[in-house]
Amino acid sequence: MAIKVGFSSSVCPQWDVQDIATKANEMGFYGVELGTVRDELHLPAAPDLQQDKEIDAVRKLFEDASVEIVSIASKYALEAKQKNVQKRSFDRTVENIALAEKLGCPFVRVPLGKRVGRELADATLARQIPPLCELAKIAARHRVTLLASNTADFASSRDVWFVVDGVSHAGMRAAWDPVLGLAVRENSSVSVPRLGARIKMVLANNASFDDATGAFEEYRSLSEGCVDYSYTTDLLKGVLFDGYYMLDWPKASAEELPSAQDALPAALEFLLERIKHQDAELSAYKKDKQAPNFQPMASFVERKVAAVEGVESTDTNDVAVDAAPSSDDGPRIAKGADPKIAALVAEAVRKVRAARGE
Repeated sequence: MAIKVGFSSSVCPQWDVQDIATKANEMGFYGVELGTVRDELHLPAAPDLQQDKEIDAVRKLFEDASVEIVSIASKYALEAKQKNVQKRSFDRTVENIALAEKLGCPFVRVPLGKRVGRELADATLARQIPPLCELAKIAARHRVTLLASNTADFASSRDVWFVVDGVSHAGMRAAWDPVLGLAVRENSSVSVPRLGARIKMVLANNASFDDATGAFEEYRSLSEGCVDYSYTTDLLKGVLFDGYYMLDWPKASAEELPSAQDALPAALEFLLERIKHQDAELSAYKKDKQAPNFQPMASFVERKVAAVEGVESTDTNDVAVDAAPSSDDGPRIAKGADPKIAALVAEAVRKVRAARGE
């Protein structure tokens, strides 16, 4: 199965790394994304990840549980105009990249940030491209890939594409949140083909929107919101997506959502059902299209031999030949037939009779 399912620590902010690894294994998840752990926003500052021996212990913990650490969710965007603020976000992202390498984690997810004052959106996005180019090179040296992720202010796949295409480096790819896309009325039929093979992670969550205005109302369980995951999954298969559906919702701020212990197993079952679903092959035929269109017929010579011997043909597809009168010694020539063909057939008949001793 190419598409795998994991969950982000955002759905269980109170769990420590031991709980995350153990419960992911028990529930049957392939991988996890580490972001907020025990309310610590910056993962390299988490109590369990301060020293190399602690990092090695965490890595072994997940390996023993057969759960992949897929991504580290960075909280630091690079949209700030102030050089010192942007430099701090840059340095924190470098720390996340270094930690990802030590954990054997292939991705670091980076948000696109928010609008700055009344500045045009493209100007804010363009300012992030130079530092992201440098970060992508650093990430590649550490065998890590950055994932540009849409945010509330930059929710469109066009915004994500703008940055990923501007960086234009193998160390930068895309993560996509379809709920944020719907917030700007962008369906998966637009976002998935636009981002295409650049998508390496889909943040799976769901929400309801006002029918009249399209405004966001509230987060919902995966099977109850406005995102059609059957359709989205089909589109992802169409672009040969082989990454992760990463269950992700802000449990810390959305208290109406069920607990992770209750929500995760149901969400996993829901997504696996759609990933494994295979549509029946479409056909214009009402019958078996592999069956031959015509029943096998006796060979032409066999039919002629049977006709000369007066044996009734059992072939239902055989059509009676309106033969012209001819002498017994000469070949029987059907109307419109070539005399040379008829002569060859008559010769074949004589040889068959001679072989039978008639």
